[in-house]
Amino acid sequence: MEFYFQQDIKVREKLEELIHSAYAGNLRPEQQDEFNKNLLLHGSHSEDNIDAISRIEFAPQKNDQNIEFYFRLKKHQTDLADITNHLEGEPIPDYIHDAFPDLSQEDWDATFRYITLLLTLFGVRVRADGI
Repeated sequence: MEFYFQQDIKVREKLEELIHSAYAGNLRPEQQDEFNKNLLLHGSHSEDNIDAISRIEFAPQKNDQNIEFYFRLKKHQTDLADITNHLEGEPIPDYIHDAFPDLSQEDWDATFRYITLLLTLFGVRVRADGI
Protein backbone atom coordinates (compact mmCIF):
# COMPACT_ATOMS: atom_id res chain seq x y z
CA MET A 1 0.00 0.00 0.00
CA GLU A 2 1.41 3.40 -1.00
CA PHE A 3 0.91 6.12 1.61
CA TYR A 4 2.48 9.10 -0.18
CA PHE A 5 2.32 10.36 -3.72
CA GLN A 6 5.57 10.02 -5.68
CA GLN A 7 6.09 13.81 -5.39
CA ASP A 8 5.88 13.56 -1.59
CA ILE A 9 8.50 10.82 -1.57
CA LYS A 10 10.87 12.92 -3.70
CA VAL A 11 10.37 15.93 -1.45
CA ARG A 12 11.04 13.88 1.67
CA GLU A 13 14.13 12.37 0.07
CA LYS A 14 15.43 15.84 -0.80
CA LEU A 15 14.83 17.09 2.76
CA GLU A 16 16.65 14.03 4.12
CA GLU A 17 19.52 14.62 1.70
CA LEU A 18 19.89 18.21 2.90
CA ILE A 19 19.83 17.18 6.56
CA HIS A 20 22.44 14.50 5.83
CA SER A 21 24.59 17.19 4.19
CA ALA A 22 24.47 19.07 7.49
CA TYR A 23 25.36 15.88 9.39
CA ALA A 24 28.40 15.46 7.14
CA GLY A 25 29.37 19.12 7.64
CA ASN A 26 28.74 19.91 3.98
CA LEU A 27 25.61 22.08 4.11
CA ARG A 28 26.19 25.14 1.95
CA PRO A 29 24.37 28.42 2.72
CA GLU A 30 22.43 28.33 -0.55
CA GLN A 31 20.98 24.97 0.45
CA GLN A 32 18.84 26.74 3.07
CA ASP A 33 16.68 28.08 0.22
CA GLU A 34 16.47 24.60 -1.24
CA PHE A 35 15.46 23.22 2.16
CA ASN A 36 12.73 25.87 2.53
CA LYS A 37 11.44 25.25 -1.00
CA ASN A 38 11.09 21.53 -0.29
CA LEU A 39 9.56 22.15 3.12
CA LEU A 40 6.84 24.22 1.43
CA LEU A 41 6.28 21.42 -1.07
CA HIS A 42 5.93 19.04 1.88
CA GLY A 43 3.35 21.33 3.51
CA SER A 44 1.77 23.99 1.33
CA HIS A 45 2.41 27.48 0.05
CA SER A 46 -0.07 29.07 2.46
CA GLU A 47 0.70 32.60 3.64
CA ASP A 48 1.24 31.30 7.19
CA ASN A 49 3.76 28.69 6.03
CA ILE A 50 5.62 31.16 3.81
CA ASP A 51 5.78 33.66 6.67
CA ALA A 52 7.01 31.01 9.13
CA ILE A 53 9.68 29.78 6.75
CA SER A 54 10.86 33.34 6.13
CA ARG A 55 11.49 33.69 9.88
CA ILE A 56 13.20 30.35 10.58
CA GLU A 57 16.42 28.79 9.34
CA PHE A 58 18.42 25.60 9.76
CA ALA A 59 21.64 27.40 10.46
CA PRO A 60 25.19 26.77 11.56
CA GLN A 61 26.83 28.31 14.60
CA LYS A 62 30.48 27.76 15.38
CA ASN A 63 31.31 26.89 18.99
CA ASP A 64 34.96 26.18 19.83
CA GLN A 65 35.96 23.38 17.43
CA ASN A 66 32.40 22.36 16.55
CA ILE A 67 29.78 23.67 14.19
CA GLU A 68 26.20 23.15 15.36
CA PHE A 69 23.28 23.22 12.94
CA TYR A 70 19.87 23.81 14.43
CA PHE A 71 16.50 25.36 13.67
CA ARG A 72 16.40 28.93 14.91
CA LEU A 73 14.64 32.24 14.50
CA LYS A 74 16.65 34.30 12.00
CA LYS A 75 16.08 37.66 13.63
CA HIS A 76 17.09 36.70 17.16
CA GLN A 77 19.07 33.50 16.45
CA THR A 78 16.98 31.77 19.11
CA ASP A 79 16.93 27.97 19.00
CA LEU A 80 13.36 26.71 18.43
CA ALA A 81 14.01 23.84 20.86
CA ASP A 82 14.71 26.41 23.59
CA ILE A 83 11.32 28.02 22.93
CA THR A 84 9.40 24.74 22.97
CA ASN A 85 11.32 23.66 26.07
CA HIS A 86 10.13 26.80 27.87
CA LEU A 87 6.52 26.13 26.84
CA GLU A 88 6.60 22.82 28.69
CA GLY A 89 5.13 23.42 32.13
CA GLU A 90 3.22 26.53 31.10
CA PRO A 91 -0.51 26.44 31.85
CA ILE A 92 -2.74 25.41 28.95
CA PRO A 93 -4.20 28.57 27.37
CA ASP A 94 -7.99 28.79 27.61
CA TYR A 95 -8.49 28.77 23.84
CA ILE A 96 -6.48 25.53 23.58
CA HIS A 97 -8.37 23.99 26.47
CA ASP A 98 -11.66 25.00 24.78
CA ALA A 99 -10.58 23.31 21.55
CA PHE A 100 -9.27 20.19 23.35
CA PRO A 101 -11.28 19.86 26.58
CA ASP A 102 -9.81 16.43 27.43
CA LEU A 103 -6.21 17.69 27.16
CA SER A 104 -4.51 17.37 30.54
CA GLN A 105 -1.58 19.47 31.73
CA GLU A 106 0.53 16.32 31.51
CA ASP A 107 -0.48 15.84 27.85
CA TRP A 108 0.31 19.50 27.14
CA ASP A 109 3.74 19.17 28.75
CA ALA A 110 4.43 15.89 26.93
CA THR A 111 3.54 17.52 23.60
CA PHE A 112 6.15 20.23 24.01
CA ARG A 113 8.74 17.81 25.41
CA TYR A 114 8.24 15.62 22.32
CA ILE A 115 8.52 18.59 19.94
CA THR A 116 11.70 19.68 21.73
CA LEU A 117 13.14 16.18 21.36
CA LEU A 118 12.32 16.14 17.64
CA LEU A 119 13.91 19.54 17.10
CA THR A 120 17.07 18.50 18.90
CA LEU A 121 17.10 15.23 16.96
CA PHE A 122 17.41 17.18 13.71
CA GLY A 123 20.12 19.41 15.10
CA VAL A 124 23.65 18.27 14.42
CA ARG A 125 27.15 18.96 15.72
CA VAL A 126 30.14 18.47 13.41
CA ARG A 127 33.82 19.20 13.91
CA ALA A 128 34.84 22.47 12.31
CA ASP A 129 37.99 20.87 10.92
CA GLY A 130 35.95 18.16 9.16
CA ILE A 131 37.41 15.30 11.22
